[in-house]
Amino acid sequence: MRDHHENFDRESGSVPQSTPRTDSPSYPYGGAYSPPQNTSSPNPQSYTWNAQTGEYHSGPHTPQAYRPVYTPQPTPPRKTRSTPFGVKLLAVFLCCAVTSVATLGAFVWMIQSGRVRIQAAEQDGGAAFTINRVVEAEPEAEMGAVSVMTDQDIAEQVVPSVVCIQNYQINDYYGFMQTSSRVAPAGEGSGIVMDAEGYILTNAHVVDGATSLKVVLYDGSSHEAELIGSDSLTDLAVIRIHTDSLQGTELTPASFGSSADLRVADKVIAIGNPGGSAFSSSVTIGYVSALNRAIPNQTTGYTMEYIQTDAAINPGNSGGALVNQYGQVIGINSAKIAATGYEGLGFAIPSDFAQTIVSDLIRYGYVKDRAMLGISGQFIDSLTGRFYGLPQGEYVATLNTAHAVASGLREGDVILSMNGTELTSEAVMRRMIHAGKPGDIMQLEVYRPSTRETLEIALTLSEYTGG
Repeated sequence: MRDHHENFDRESGSVPQSTPRTDSPSYPYGGAYSPPQNTSSPNPQSYTWNAQTGEYHSGPHTPQAYRPVYTPQPTPPRKTRSTPFGVKLLAVFLCCAVTSVATLGAFVWMIQSGRVRIQAAEQDGGAAFTINRVVEAEPEAEMGAVSVMTDQDIAEQVVPSVVCIQNYQINDYYGFMQTSSRVAPAGEGSGIVMDAEGYILTNAHVVDGATSLKVVLYDGSSHEAELIGSDSLTDLAVIRIHTDSLQGTELTPASFGSSADLRVADKVIAIGNPGGSAFSSSVTIGYVSALNRAIPNQTTGYTMEYIQTDAAINPGNSGGALVNQYGQVIGINSAKIAATGYEGLGFAIPSDFAQTIVSDLIRYGYVKDRAMLGISGQFIDSLTGRFYGLPQGEYVATLNTAHAVASGLREGDVILSMNGTELTSEAVMRRMIHAGKPGDIMQLEVYRPSTRETLEIALTLSEYTGG
């Protein structure tokens, strides 16, 4: 459940669990509380993953007294020729058309001039959830706009949408002359109900390595869940409760807002299960400390941009909701800095970014159109290279795709540069791969130890479908 990186560690998102005690008190999510194990790291600084309309005013009107200056005489009726029915019908049609065009033109003018504002919902045909944009409303506007909610109303609305996720794994127990295995809880995290169909959004590290998954709803009921898709690169995952197992229990989907509407110093609320089910449905309040905070993963080289917040986030909050002042989920709590002397440095994955990833996980089970080079290997720095008589670069251990084999690359080669960029670290290589798409051609400068020659090799990127 835990990957330790040099600077930015993903926490289990969950609190490691020991064998439950039968004498422990019960909590809203059910189950017993087990204190978290010591997860301190020798690293002094680490990241822990855990519509409106305007008014119309008429002018004053003063009635006037009029006296006729003449009396009209009655005019004898004249015979008139009847108009054909088709002409009448055409006249009515033209009149309606002119009226419609005029009305539409006036409405468009009112929108463009700001007299009418409409709340827009962003969602493509296969999006996992709808993102609602914030529309500032004047007091006169009652329809199509959201308004700021009190902290108490936000908590009352969103807390039922945040669930507890329990990760169960097979553990081996060694005894005298025998070995036994059993499924035991390995950790707990949080999740967000996306819809009434049972789809739940969480972090990948919350469900990592799970043999089975259990979801505990706000009402305390427990339900088995299946993993739909997980992406370790972005730390996002989707699980699902089958609705036929709910037996009348109704899910409470969360409302999602756009992280693009956030501004630094906006108030936000974090909702989740710090410490696991023992402290379920906890609410912490803070502010947006920074936006688009770019932090690279030292293992994968993938750089994510986060919402930084000082709302308290702890192990078990991972996968929970970061909510704006309109009661909309605008982030998925994922990480924090856990080091002596640091506090109030939590990070959440923006909702706008998560929507695309989550939609792919539901549709395909993986993130579509993500590129990979198609090799396995190890980066050799200059010091190690001098010891082995090799230059600095990526050592090719195996070729994993047909594209890699067809390129002419061989096992034992050392990749020195990609598209003219020198490989000074493995992170550089991975950033370049992640910036490409399957089918793109990568120009490699390769050193071949067997012939002591430097080659130019064109390799076509493949699609990565792993977790």
